[in-house]
Amino acid sequence: MLIPITDADGILLDLRYASVDNLLGRAIYGRAVALLRPPARDALLAAARHAAALGLKLKVFDAFRPLEAQWAFWHAAEDKTFVADPRGGGTHPRGIAVDLTLADAVSGEELAMGTGFDDFTPLSAHDRVEGLPAEAIRNRALLLGLMTARGWEHYGPEWWHYHLPGRDNYPALSAADVPNGPMDAAP
Repeated sequence: MLIPITDADGILLDLRYASVDNLLGRAIYGRAVALLRPPARDALLAAARHAAALGLKLKVFDAFRPLEAQWAFWHAAEDKTFVADPRGGGTHPRGIAVDLTLADAVSGEELAMGTGFDDFTPLSAHDRVEGLPAEAIRNRALLLGLMTARGWEHYGPEWWHYHLPGRDNYPALSAADVPNGPMDAAP
C-alpha cells in the first residue's frame, strides 16, 4: 500500500517528472502525485517536523516511481551511475525513496545546494566539497542530518536522494500495481 504526501503534510511538492522540467525534457507521469509506503511516509513526516522547527520545509521532487518510469530513465541515461538498473528494482519503484531538498518555510525558496536536482555531475556527490560554496556544503549537511536522524540512508552520488534500508522487504511496483499512482500509462 502506498500513501500520498500532500501539501497538508507541511511538505512542498515540485514533482518534476509530472512536468517537462526534468532530465528527459518531457512529462513521464500523467499525474502529479507523490506516494510512499507507510514506513517511508512516517519517516519523511518526522524529518519534516524537525525541519519546521528550524524554519524550513522539505521540498519533494519525486517519491514512488513505477518500474516503467525507471526503465525510461535507464534507457535515456548515458551515465548509469545516477540511474538504478530496473532489473534490480532500485528504491524508488519500491516506494521507499524520495528525492528532495530544503526550502525556507516562509518564502518557499530552495536553499543553495551547489547544484540543481538531477544534476548528474561529480558536484552532486554528498561528500563533494571542492568547488562548492560553504553555504551549499552546510545545507547539504543539514539535509543529511535531518534525514539520517529519521532512519533514511543517502545515495552518495546524489545529494537529493534518500531511501529507507531493507529494500528487499518491499517489492518493486509497476504502474498497474498502483492504480492511483503517477502514471496513466507507461512512457
